[in-house]
Amino acid sequence: MPFSLAVIVNKDGSELGDSETFLHAHINRMPCKVYSLIGNPGFRVVRDGSKGRNRFLVSREIVPLGIRCIMRHTLGQTVANQDTKALVRFFNKKLINVVLAEYGPTAVSVMEACRLANIPLISHFHGYDAYRESLIQDLSQPYKKLFDISAAIVGVSRHMCNQLVDLGADRNKVFHNPCGAEIPDKLGATLSTSPARFFMVGRLVEKKAPFISLLAFSRLVSDVPDAVLEIVGDGPLKSSCMQLARALGIDNRVMFTGAKPHDYVLQSMAKATCFIQHSVMAPDGDMEGTPVGVLEAMGMGLPVVSTRHGGIQDVIEEDITGVLVDEYDAEAMYNAMREIVRGPERAQEMGNRAQAAVLAQWTSEKSISRLWTIIQQAGGLS
Repeated sequence: MPFSLAVIVNKDGSELGDSETFLHAHINRMPCKVYSLIGNPGFRVVRDGSKGRNRFLVSREIVPLGIRCIMRHTLGQTVANQDTKALVRFFNKKLINVVLAEYGPTAVSVMEACRLANIPLISHFHGYDAYRESLIQDLSQPYKKLFDISAAIVGVSRHMCNQLVDLGADRNKVFHNPCGAEIPDKLGATLSTSPARFFMVGRLVEKKAPFISLLAFSRLVSDVPDAVLEIVGDGPLKSSCMQLARALGIDNRVMFTGAKPHDYVLQSMAKATCFIQHSVMAPDGDMEGTPVGVLEAMGMGLPVVSTRHGGIQDVIEEDITGVLVDEYDAEAMYNAMREIVRGPERAQEMGNRAQAAVLAQWTSEKSISRLWTIIQQAGGLS
């Protein structure tokens, strides 16, 4: 009998961004029938996201089948109630075996439907949903119910898995599985040294502390005047970062490229000397899981300078496959970046070891394989 998986993502709109590579992979690369339900309670677009379709275009190519709830706020007919009823009908009609809910709040929004339909729910946590203090406070009781209902709970870092246990999850239900890197077959970094090219990618938000990276880079420019830094990504801190770069006198050495397709990111990594990411615990408690950008840079053969933070410590062996510094230590970040420039042979060796580690453990294929094992166990196939 065919096995069917429903992957659910709550978000405004019904399209996944090209940068959400791990969500595309979860929808399109499982060895089973997959339906994706993208949107918010009250309006979820359903797509037949089956194996073999282009992971970037699938959400635009398939005609929506649709789940729509009429948003009437009459007694007993809240949007949440209607959404639950619609989901139960859909699960039963399509003979769904397992539901994979991406992010904790999404899992909360569908847990009642899974309970009523008696379908195993896998709650997949990724970052803010396990750490942001205001969210944890608001969802304290719903999370306890979610942990009880869930057949499996996935965290993308060991630190996150421990956090979920601290929040009330049964450790026996919690699985560690970082999202993996998408590495092209014929594209690798050349470790450009003239000029020294540093590269960052990701949303410019507090937990990525782009200000610290800019401060460290400004120190480096004093020693390496031709050094350049490319920052790919948008976010609420972009304008402030541009102002800081100007105030530091490095605006002519820093390129703010904005959000770019995944292919562009890999091509830019191939021209870089070093990848940097100064992840920290944000003031609101938010933290990283295991950043895909770090894994992709390692997979491209780049030395990485990052922080002792979250899942970064799971994938980088200090001074072997990358350099880690303490959070908020701009001076140590600068020293690490300077050593990368001054020691190109060591940087190359570090990049080579990083690439080997990713290919052995942290590719998207290996992540999907581990998640598929969890799905099979939840669905009673193994």
